[in-house]
Amino acid sequence: MASKKRKPVVTVTAVFLALAAAFVQNAFAAFDINENSAQRSEIQKQTSEYEQELDETEKEINEKEAESKKLQQQIADLSDKIKKSNENIKSLNAQIKEKQAQIDEKLEAVEDRLDTLRIRLRAIYIQGDTSSLEIILGAKDFSDFIDKAELMKSLSDYDDKLIKSLQAEMEVISKEQEALRKNKESVEKEKTSLENNKKKINELNEENTKLIEQLKSSKDELEENIKHNNEMQEELEKALSEYSKEMAAKAKAEREQQRILRQQQKQQEQARKAAEAAAQSPEIVVDTSEEEDTDKYIWPCPGHTNLTSTFDEWRGANNHGALDIADGDIYGAKVVACYEGTVISTNTDCTHDYGKFESCGCGGGYGNYVMIDHGEGKVSIYGHLSGVAVTPGQYVVGGQLIGYVGSTGYSTGPHLHFEMQLDGVRYDPLTEYD
Repeated sequence: MASKKRKPVVTVTAVFLALAAAFVQNAFAAFDINENSAQRSEIQKQTSEYEQELDETEKEINEKEAESKKLQQQIADLSDKIKKSNENIKSLNAQIKEKQAQIDEKLEAVEDRLDTLRIRLRAIYIQGDTSSLEIILGAKDFSDFIDKAELMKSLSDYDDKLIKSLQAEMEVISKEQEALRKNKESVEKEKTSLENNKKKINELNEENTKLIEQLKSSKDELEENIKHNNEMQEELEKALSEYSKEMAAKAKAEREQQRILRQQQKQQEQARKAAEAAAQSPEIVVDTSEEEDTDKYIWPCPGHTNLTSTFDEWRGANNHGALDIADGDIYGAKVVACYEGTVISTNTDCTHDYGKFESCGCGGGYGNYVMIDHGEGKVSIYGHLSGVAVTPGQYVVGGQLIGYVGSTGYSTGPHLHFEMQLDGVRYDPLTEYD
């Protein structure tokens, strides 16, 4: 009678759990874990490209800013030289002005000496030397006067020396004046050249400044793209984590359902055996106690225990997060479930079964894989398989064949990628074998 009282309760519980599992399955029927994995892989690849481009852009910005500093220094140096040229021109203008004053002074002296000469000419006239006087007075200008004066043989030696002295002083003044003009022209030419160079360098600096602004704009855009990708990645990982939790609940419900069914079958079998034994001999007592289930994790690749990568191996931005099992003859080796559970996802479409140094993109980098939910938030992943022997939704026991070792996905050579997660967070699988 006791067994008859328990039986309806067991049946109702099983039905309830089956309905709950069906509800969870329908709620997440639209979620495609392979698509989620592919999207995360693509976003990660795109983010890596953005980060590489960002590094190159920042490097170019630094180079252009250094170049801009050099150009600005050249502009400052040219400005100093132009300033000195202006000071030189100013100084030369002052000297030319001073020389002009000297020339004016000399001309006044010449005029004084001409007056003296005229006085002497009057004296000549008084003496009656009209031919010489007519020659001198017929001169058009001072130069003509000098030319005619040289012809005057009647002038005294003193007069001749006076004229030659005037001529020499005028030549000196003219040479000094010409030298100042040439010096000024040279400085002005140098100043013009400096200003032209400054203009060209200013143009180069303006172009460089515009390029720096464009590069900084590109940098901001890349940073925004990286930020957006990171947000998308977080959303996809969140969706995967929620999906994993819900699938874990589904698997737990299924396991409970199967446990109850097995218990029912065992009870029925025990009752049948007890009835048969009682029919044969009423004195035989059959032990109907339940057998104790094993609760140990099984190594996922029997016969192959060499680890080429451990969980905490550092790989750039983070640790490996899994075990890599490999040796010389591991290719094609059997891969088994490490613990009982429900297969929640597989990938079988990767044909790139060979060593490579970049991801082919299949299965989000895992290539062909199997993902098993063990309940209580625990999920195991077996990656880079050459073949898969189970299907999603299938219940497996510990040690059951699920696939074969290969080198699909992002794999440099044949090995088994063995990963464990708890509530979507990776943890060291070796802790299950302590």
